[in-house]
Amino acid sequence: MQANSQQLEAIETLDGPLLIIAGDDALAQNPFSADEYICQKHARSVLCVALVKQAKLIGVLYLENNLASHVFTPSRISVLELLASQAAISLENARLYNDLREREARIRRLVDANIIGIVIWDFQGRIIETNQAFLDIVGYAREDLASLRWTELTPAEWRDVDDQAFAELQATGTVQPREKEYFRKDGSRVPVLVARAIFEWNRDEGVAFVLDLTERKHVEGALRDAQANLAHVVRVTTLGELAASIAHEVSTLA
Repeated sequence: MQANSQQLEAIETLDGPLLIIAGDDALAQNPFSADEYICQKHARSVLCVALVKQAKLIGVLYLENNLASHVFTPSRISVLELLASQAAISLENARLYNDLREREARIRRLVDANIIGIVIWDFQGRIIETNQAFLDIVGYAREDLASLRWTELTPAEWRDVDDQAFAELQATGTVQPREKEYFRKDGSRVPVLVARAIFEWNRDEGVAFVLDLTERKHVEGALRDAQANLAHVVRVTTLGELAASIAHEVSTLA
């Protein structure tokens, strides 16, 4: 069983499985003769194949036989390398599928929490799915979604804002939150803050997070009214004080 530095370094540079250790007789004198595992198991034939996909080490296939030497012949190694190549692809696909499933689960938990309005959409204008929080914001029922396009929810004066947002989305995959308005089902308007992102696994679909700004707008309006009233009171008070001062000066002169 022999392995040199060039073989070991090649694991990260070759695209495909690479034989890194092959031993015709592991009990014969070799760099691993004193290895504790080899000594305990009395391994005779040893094979170790790296599972590599696109220059990335996915795993290692290790085989041993403690009954006979010279088990892993070149022809058998060729078959094992082919199997290892397929195994590397399968393992990577399984990892990617698991990552996708975890992301979908996180999105599902957020959607079901109804803390904020969430819309899954595509660039053709379809509303694929929403949570109840979004339906409450726009006043539609879930059965309305089949015939509803997200483009129909936006008043004409806000469409330039949407066009800019979607151009940025296609270029970068995400867009900073923007204020706009949506039409409600009854024809009224609701102010919202919308953030959008494209799914990494499907660039034709994305998700939007929608925050109802109605209450904030009411508070801002009330604050503006209070400030205006305060300014008016200040002006009236100042004018009153000025008038009283002038009257005092006039009466003094008289």
